[in-house]
Amino acid sequence: MFHGNAQHTGLSPFSGPTVPFLRWTFQTGGPVDASPAVGHGRIYVTSEDGNLYALNMQGQLLWKFQTLCHDFEFGAVTPAIDSDGTVYLGGHLCGGERPQGILYAINPSGKQKWNFTNPNPVEGVDSFNSPTIGPDGTIYVSDVGFHVFAFNPDGIVKWQLATHGEVVGPPAVAPDGTVYVEIDDPPPTDSCQQALNKCLVALNPDGTIKWGLFSYGEFNSPAVGSDGTVYIDSSAVSPDGTVKWLTPGMFGSPSIGPDGTIYGSGEGGLNSINPDGTLRWQFPIERPNGSGNPCCFYGLVGLSSVAIGSNGILYFGVGVEGFCSCAPVPSGYGNASLYAVAPNGTLAWKFVIHPTVTCATFSCPIVLLSDPTIGSDGTIYIGSGDGNLYAIG
Repeated sequence: MFHGNAQHTGLSPFSGPTVPFLRWTFQTGGPVDASPAVGHGRIYVTSEDGNLYALNMQGQLLWKFQTLCHDFEFGAVTPAIDSDGTVYLGGHLCGGERPQGILYAINPSGKQKWNFTNPNPVEGVDSFNSPTIGPDGTIYVSDVGFHVFAFNPDGIVKWQLATHGEVVGPPAVAPDGTVYVEIDDPPPTDSCQQALNKCLVALNPDGTIKWGLFSYGEFNSPAVGSDGTVYIDSSAVSPDGTVKWLTPGMFGSPSIGPDGTIYGSGEGGLNSINPDGTLRWQFPIERPNGSGNPCCFYGLVGLSSVAIGSNGILYFGVGVEGFCSCAPVPSGYGNASLYAVAPNGTLAWKFVIHPTVTCATFSCPIVLLSDPTIGSDGTIYIGSGDGNLYAIG
């Protein structure tokens, strides 16, 4: 599921490769924006072509499930795998003035078990995001069209909350069952109701609101530490809703290491933050300068979220995009790599997924990398804007 677990820490029980090499690639029919889900000997990955692909560990197609809308344009959607192998997938129904959100439950053979469609109440654009499976098996999903839902595994709605604002990031679930989401303006809480910005909201397991807290973020998803602290938008919040610290520009949707260190991307690169909010180190991202050509500029850097191996190594994707504006023909450039960084901030290795190439337009889709996922055999799976899923062992 999104960020690897219900708490969205990005922490994996497996470690990645020591010396990386390309095991295989699998081509889909559109960009692969979301991290794949790995479990029960399968790899599940979505594509903007509207399909959910099921692959074996050798990268061979087992089946594909065509959703009722041929894209995932309202956000990258990572599937969630239940303990019995059921795959849950969010999306939306195309057609009409306002799409409707839909949640699919798909059995391991690729057949639909059930789906739930949310009637659009003519507010916002309904689309379900990446589902989160709680410790008790409840499936939580946020709806861009102003709702948070909780489902039983049989598809029955346990509860739904009308948020009166967009909920783009997937919900995170703490070990005590508290559900955390970030809601756009105006959320239904006294502390945030007047703020035309984002609000971090804590929900009880029955869907009632515990508290809301004004946030300065952009459509992010919270992560919950082992002590119950919630991290989002460069801030740490206690389970009772009080702010422990705020360090602007450090992270959006972070990952949390086994020792409580917080990892997230900022303007300068990958940031490592101590549990007290102080900066431990920053890993700068290499930015090519266009080979000395004064007409060329590289500077648009896209960092994925961090997957943390069981050995503490940090894995994340980096895309660098630029353009040359002078003769003979203005064009774009781009490259993309997977980085492995040690817990002390030193580079363990860098694997070039896409070397620098010239793009036909100013936009280079190859620089768009999904969040990585670590498999049980140490293989790292990462999607690309070129439509491929890459397996790096």
